[in-house]
Order: sequence, then C-alpha cells, then structure tokens
Amino acid sequence: MKNFQFIFLRFSIYLIAGIICAYYFPFSTEFIIVLGLAAILLFILAYLKSKRKLFPDLSMGIATLIFIFALGLFTAHFSIPSNQPGHYLGKSNPSKEELFARALITEELKPTNFSKRYLVEIKELVSQNSVESAKGKLLLNLHVDSSSLKMGDEVLIPWRSNEISRPLNPFQFNYRSYMQKLGVERQISITTNQLKIIGHIENITSTAWNLREQLITELQKYNFKKDEMAVFQALILGQRRDITDELYKYYAAAGAIHILAISGLHIGILLLLLNFILKPVESFKKGKYIKPILVILLLWSFALLTGLSPSVVRAVCMFSFLAIGLQMNRKTSTLNSLFVSMFFLLLINPRFLFQAGFQLSYLAVFSIIVFQPPIYRLLKPKIKVIDYFWKIISVSLAAQIGVLPLSLYYFHQFPGLFLASNLVVLPLLGIILGLAIMVILMALIGILPDILAELFGQVLSFLNSFIHRIANIDSLVFSEIDLSLLQCLTLYLCILGILLILVKPNFARLCFLLTSILLFQLSSFYNRISIPPQELVVFHKSRESLIGKKQRDLLYLFKSNQINTGFIKDYIRERKIENIELDEIPGILSFSKDLILVIDTAANYKLPDFKPEIIIVRNSPRLNMDRLIQQLQPGQIIADGSNYLTYVERWRRTCNSKKIPFHHTGEKGAFIFSDFRN
Repeated sequence: MKNFQFIFLRFSIYLIAGIICAYYFPFSTEFIIVLGLAAILLFILAYLKSKRKLFPDLSMGIATLIFIFALGLFTAHFSIPSNQPGHYLGKSNPSKEELFARALITEELKPTNFSKRYLVEIKELVSQNSVESAKGKLLLNLHVDSSSLKMGDEVLIPWRSNEISRPLNPFQFNYRSYMQKLGVERQISITTNQLKIIGHIENITSTAWNLREQLITELQKYNFKKDEMAVFQALILGQRRDITDELYKYYAAAGAIHILAISGLHIGILLLLLNFILKPVESFKKGKYIKPILVILLLWSFALLTGLSPSVVRAVCMFSFLAIGLQMNRKTSTLNSLFVSMFFLLLINPRFLFQAGFQLSYLAVFSIIVFQPPIYRLLKPKIKVIDYFWKIISVSLAAQIGVLPLSLYYFHQFPGLFLASNLVVLPLLGIILGLAIMVILMALIGILPDILAELFGQVLSFLNSFIHRIANIDSLVFSEIDLSLLQCLTLYLCILGILLILVKPNFARLCFLLTSILLFQLSSFYNRISIPPQELVVFHKSRESLIGKKQRDLLYLFKSNQINTGFIKDYIRERKIENIELDEIPGILSFSKDLILVIDTAANYKLPDFKPEIIIVRNSPRLNMDRLIQQLQPGQIIADGSNYLTYVERWRRTCNSKKIPFHHTGEKGAFIFSDFRN
C-alpha cells in the first residue's frame, strides 16, 4: 500500500505537466485527439498486461503517467477560448450587419472610478436577419452612472468587442493577462441606454447572489460605519466592492490582506469551528460518518451565503476533501485529500493553475500540514495560554514558508509584523466568523437586537483600528521587493530540499538542497545581468510627458510640469534603480551613440546639418510632418501621451507614406530603447 500513499500527488504532477504543455507549447486539435486516443489504448493494454502478473511492473506506471499527462493536455487545450468550437472569437460578420449579443450576467467585479464591471457569458449573436449561437466569457464595462445589473439578468448588447488593453508602461500590472487567466478575451464598454434587459434566468448562482444582496440590504439598516460594513461584506459575504483603496493598503501593509477575500483561511477556520461544535456527533452510532457529511453540508451552506463566488466555491471544494481527511486523523489522509481536491479542480478548470489565489491557497495549506508539526515541536509550553498562542505562531510561520516566495513575486512586499498581526487577527477571525453567522441569520429573519449589532460593529472597528496601527509602522513594511519567476521557482526548490531533509536526512538530499541554493544564486545573478546598463524610455501618461534615461542604477527623469512619477514605481523596482535625478525636458538628448530631438513647438527643429536618429514629439506642436521628415530624415518618430489624438493620426498617416517607423505611446505603450553595452 506504500506505493498508493501519495498517489494523487503524482497524478496532480502529471496533470499539471500536461496543462503547462498545452498553454506554453500549443498543439493542433488533431494532434491532441490522436495523442489522447493513443494514451487510452496504451493504458488499457498496460492494465490488461498487469492483470496477468503477480507483481506490477514499470509499464503500468508509465502508461498511467502518459494517460494523465494526455488528460491534462486535452482538458487544457479545450479550455483555451480559441480552441473551443462555437466561441465568439471564431465568429465573423462578412455581411457587415449590425450585430447584438444576447448574454447572461454571471459575475460582478469590483468597480473602477469610471465604470461598473461584470463578467457575462455570450449565448447568441443576433442580427436583423439571423441568430447564431455563440459562447465565451466577456468583460462588460458599464458607465459608472449606469444602473446596476443583477446576476442572472439576460441582456442584449451591441456587439463591438475590443481587446482588453495591455499596460502602457513597463512592468505595470497586466489586467489583460489577468482576465485571460479567467478565460476572458474581449471587452465591451457601453452605457445603460445601449443595453436592454430581456429577461432573468434563475439558477443556483443567481439565487445565491440575490440572497447575498438581500442580506447586505438588511444589514445596511443597522448603524454600521462605512469601513465596518465594507470589511463585514468582504470578510463574511465575499463582496469587496466597498473596500476603499486606502483600507486595502492598510491591510496589505499589516500582512492581513488575505482576510479581505474569502479563501482557504476563512473556510479552514470555519472547518475547525464546525469540527469542534459537532464533536459530540461522533458518540452516536455511525457518528464518524455523519459528522463529515454535516460539516460538508454546512460549508456549502456558507458558500451559498457568500453568493457562490468562484474563489469561495474553490476553497469549499478543497476543504470538503480535507474534512474527510481530517476525520481519518492521519497526516497521509489529509495530504491525499488535498491533492485529490487539486486534481479534480484542475480537471474541471485547468486555468485555476495560473491564478494566484489557487496557488497561494494550496501552498499555504500544504505548508501548514507539512511544516507546522515540526515547528510546533521546537517548543513545548506547559501553560495553556502560551501553548495556544504558540500554535498560532507555528501555523503562521508554516503558512509563510509556503507562500513567501510567491507573495514576493506577485505583490513585491513583505510585512515584517505578520506574526503580530496574526496573533490578533486569527483568534479574532474565529470570533468574527461565529458572530457574523449569528448576526446574518438573525438579520435575515428580522430578530437581530441592536445591542448585538453594536457589539459586532465594535469588534470590526477594533480590527480596523489594530490593522491601521500595525500598517503605520512603516519601518517594518518591506516594499518594492524584486523577485523574478526564476528566483521564485528556485526558492521553492530550496524549500523542497529543506522538507526532504526534515523527513529523512541523507547525503543525496543534502546535495539536492545545496544545488538548489546554488541555482537560486545563479538565478539572482542572471536577473542582475539581464538588466541593460543603459536604457531610454518614453513613458506614457495622458496629457503629460515623461522621459527616462537609465545609466546603471541611476535614472534621469525629464518631466513636464508637476507630473506625479508614482506610475513608474514598477519600472524603478524591476530595473533596480537606487538614485533618481529630476530635470526639465531638454530639446536634445544623447543616448548611446544616437542623438534624439524633442519637439514641442513648430520652430525648434530648424537646425542646420542636424540628423537625429529619433524624434520625440510632445505637447501637440503645429508642424508639417512631411517637411520635418524631408529635412531631418529621422530613423524613428515617437509621439507621447501629451499630444492630441487627431494630430497623432495625421502624423501616423504621413510617416506610413514616407515609410518612417511611427510609435504612439497611447497605442503601443512606452517606447524602450535598450543598450547592453557597458
């Protein structure tokens, strides 16, 4: 039975390998189908062969590996929108008729300052003369003044889909990539006047969402403060639309950002509470079987209260398997339950693998299961209160071991006071969850006493106040940390090496750990040498101009007016800039061996015998582009974000006719000119 101890760990690894291959090495659909059929045939033959043998041989293991790898490849291939039959990406409109899309509202996203955002599922493309079935997720942006939509609403919208914009400055958050990981390829931006609600479909998701909105409406009748209500909604109901940017930053700086989104932490604490409350059930006949069933039913009831959002469903699914593993009271059963849930979740939706929430949840739970016991054994407090807090510290340390590399890679920040935060937040979160469920149920049936609502508000107020104080200790918040993907992966190899030595120390495992440390050092060295020593960047900022000239760790910033340079903090971090010098934008710049002319008036380019390689046009000067090209014969023309779009289009047409490369930062993003020569 030893070979089957962590069988789903191996299955998950094979499946993940297939998913990664499908996304990063795209194959044709025909090849995927042939490979899948061959893998099934090989598996059947290996199984029939193994049945005739007393002891299993290597062929069955190899056939299983190939079969599950092919399964991962197959499911991931058909989860890619462009490979799905009937997806709207494959639809065309040769007749150029006006098209409308019939779509279903499936999820509400956090709004921006300018728009309300929804995910919709396309059902049909409708024209005056035809109706064509279609499918696929779409991002719908409604003007901020528009009326809100409900989950389950069926809408008719003009079909003018656009690509989701890429970031226009280097190393900024890529919202397009984030949406693609959710399976969303296009967006539509409209107002309510352009949209028509044609019906409403009741399903379990829309029912859960409507129940959550009803609960929020009921709770708003009580005198909760704005931030208290916002945290209540985020902590318990999974609704984060009212969390302000300032409040979000405080929780991030305090190392408690994870509690603002219902995740494995909330469901894990709820699981422990339910296990404790339902402990007496075990004394009944078949109580050991009834208890996990009751726990799982109550976990899914909580998911229903939160509107069945994807992250909550994922977390409840994971902990439903873990509830069974915990009931068996064996570490191997718990780990196997964890990997069983991972295997089936990835089989259902392979895109989960590339989502930060999925990665962090599983790494945190795996790390707690594996590292918490040895950390806890380092001290053996005899006083119960000290022992209780030592358990919290050991859990926090174990979770940090698992998520730290990935957190640094995604969020570039490490809260030095995360232990202090968790010593207060984790016990308080258990109290808040228990109180909140009581408050919700009583508010729903209209019997919530004001004194209980006020008490709960005070608890939330204390939590916010504590987080605010921790976040204000700036010296212990380490931000703008640069960690590349390669460094992140090699750090996990180091953690794996430490784990292997903890399980069974030997010379081979010590060599693995030392090799991992060497690989991390090499990845850090590569990360450093891959940064060009010299670089010129024309950043994009609407109605403003900002030019950066990098020389090793020094950045010269040439800027217009009092422009706020905070939007290039990602560039400063990734390029490891240590010093910045500010100056006004000059008329002529030199970079490497090239001269660069900056034009902001119609007259300042009339220089005799001057042939710049690059011309930067800013502030919408009135110039004759045809004459400019004829006189100066530049190799490239760049228009930044300070220019009128009508001028930019006119200049683009002239450059195209003269076969001169033209770069508009508002369309193509920042212009980057790198020089790797020292």
